[in-house]
Amino acid sequence: MTTNDEMLLRSMTALVSSHGKAISRFGASVVVMSKFAEAVLPQLSTQQVERTVEAFRMLIGEALDVADNAVLPGDYRATLLEQSNVLLNRLGGNAAASH
Repeated sequence: MTTNDEMLLRSMTALVSSHGKAISRFGASVVVMSKFAEAVLPQLSTQQVERTVEAFRMLIGEALDVADNAVLPGDYRATLLEQSNVLLNRLGGNAAASH
C-alpha cells in the first residue's frame, strides 16, 4: 500500500469507529428514555395524561416547525412523527400527531 492509501485507510477506520461510538451512545439514550417512559406513564392519573398529551403535542409541533425550517431530511420528520405517535398511543391520546 502506498502512503496515501495507508493514510486514507487510517482516516476511514477512525471515521467508522467514531460513528459506531456515536450510534451506540445514541442507541443507549433511546433505550433509557423508552424505559423511563415505560416506568412513568402507568403512574399518571387521567388528568395528568390529558395535560401531558396536550403539552407533548405542542412541543412536537414546535419540533416539527424547526425540522421544516431547518430543511432536515424527510426521514427525520417521518421518524419524529412515528415516535411521537408511539408515545401518544401509549398515553392513550390515540389521535395521531400531525403537522
